[in-house]
Amino acid sequence: MFVRSHALVDEVLTTHDLFSSDEIRYSASEVPHRDNPVLHSMSAMDPPRHHELRRLVSRAFTPRTVDALTPSIESRAARLLDELTPASDFITGFAHPLPIATLAALLGVSADREADFVRWTDAITMFFGQPEARPAFESAVSELRDYLRTVPSSEGGIVAELRESGLTADEIVNLASLLLINGHETTKTLLVNTVLSVADHVSTLRADPDLVPSAIEEVLRLRPSAGGTDRFATRAGVLGGEAFAAGQRIIVSLAAANRDPAVFDRPNAFDVRRSPNPHLSFGHGIHFCLGAHLARRQAVVALRALLARIPGPWTVEGLVTRDSPVGTDVLALRLVWSAERDRPGRT
Repeated sequence: MFVRSHALVDEVLTTHDLFSSDEIRYSASEVPHRDNPVLHSMSAMDPPRHHELRRLVSRAFTPRTVDALTPSIESRAARLLDELTPASDFITGFAHPLPIATLAALLGVSADREADFVRWTDAITMFFGQPEARPAFESAVSELRDYLRTVPSSEGGIVAELRESGLTADEIVNLASLLLINGHETTKTLLVNTVLSVADHVSTLRADPDLVPSAIEEVLRLRPSAGGTDRFATRAGVLGGEAFAAGQRIIVSLAAANRDPAVFDRPNAFDVRRSPNPHLSFGHGIHFCLGAHLARRQAVVALRALLARIPGPWTVEGLVTRDSPVGTDVLALRLVWSAERDRPGRT
């Protein structure tokens, strides 16, 4: 069953007792990717265990923690943009390394392993049970598990706290995998979608920098990092007049819900001043994205840095995309501007 309206998507996301995230337990179909650690993390759990794990991890995503991380995010964004040129790939030069550095600081892992974290994230994200993807997936999970065992408590961060909480090694890997994917991959996509969306609005945002946060919300609405998600019916029922069976997969389209004309005026237009903006890109209910505040902060910092350090208008060139089950992935792009060396704000 596909669900597209804002009201019904919201109903599915908030009615967790009927529409469960626990695919392994409730799916009536075979789950070929059942050993993916994300399917054993709190994003795929129901209460009470979900609430217990979320309470453990939520301390790392408080507004105070995000505020403390902000200076390092600003510094890293500035350094990355100083190295970026119109010939650079924006993803490898900026959108990948900024969130991975933030996540490394949050987890308490060493910065020199950032490339490994990117590789592990990609291998785990791409695994949907296909035989050809299994070797890379199994290697990534094994290396990640071995590495998390070695993270010293003196480094602080989430990993050390989770070890001290009594969680098993597998439970820590499951949670770390979830944070890697949700904290890195989706934020990287948000940064890419930001430069794609605001290219025609640079002058407006420079004239009124206070519009940057609402511009990010509009990016989230019009180009959500994840176009959809799914739930599994715990029992038979009816949704929007359509019957569903126990164990049936319910696919909700966040992209469609965010363009529902019953909720959004001019739903296909990018409006940097849109308010209110009740998009569902971070979900809703008990599985509302734990890192939403951190993702928003990184995107706001990134956009402000781009506006300050890259002069004049910019265009996007060299766009390389790939279709995926939930939308279109951007694999490469270049951000092109003029007067490269004479950038406002450059130090």
